[in-house]
Amino acid sequence: MPGWSAGRFSSENCARSAEAIRHHLRANDPDRALRALLQLNDNLTAEHGLVRGILGLAEPERTGDRVWDAAIAALVAWRLNQENIPLPGWVNNLDRALIEPVVFRVDPADPAPEREDVPNEFAERGVLAWADTFASV
Repeated sequence: MPGWSAGRFSSENCARSAEAIRHHLRANDPDRALRALLQLNDNLTAEHGLVRGILGLAEPERTGDRVWDAAIAALVAWRLNQENIPLPGWVNNLDRALIEPVVFRVDPADPAPEREDVPNEFAERGVLAWADTFASV
């Protein structure tokens, strides 16, 4: 695999991203937590096949916020499903989904998306997040 390195997987996988998100949430910095989630998205979309699957394989520790935990699971499921990569079991754990749907907001002024603007994997886990939030710029 061109560009493969063990360090790459340990620094860019979902477990490390969740660690960063937890740190930023504890510091009351949701903007940086969102940047860490977007970086995970970019890491997943930059890779294909087996490498993408490896980035989502390790179950992350909890962030301390159920919405963010569900969002991480949804993001990994969404990006792996795009390439028909089998999902790791942790992304479908019921404790990584919300019973009542919640709008994924970093800023209280963020508008709620319409259902058609939310990726299925997010909606299935009760996280109403705009698909456009994860579009690479």
